[in-house]
Amino acid sequence: MSTPRSTEEEITARACELANEQGLAWEAIIAEEQVGRDTAELRYWRDLTLKELEAEQPIVLVVEDSTLKTVGLD
Repeated sequence: MSTPRSTEEEITARACELANEQGLAWEAIIAEEQVGRDTAELRYWRDLTLKELEAEQPIVLVVEDSTLKTVGLD
């Protein structure tokens, strides 16, 4: 299934919203990353954001058109 990709800015903004809703300081999470530390917390929020964005995408089902076939009883 192909879904439109979100930009890095959209992902970061959404992760910030989610973290702030939980009472966490997003600035502190980003500050750790900016000094070169690869934090599991930042990865967690980005992964959670990506899952939520994917869940919001509409699901499109494609149904192939087929002709009806007459089946006789023998």
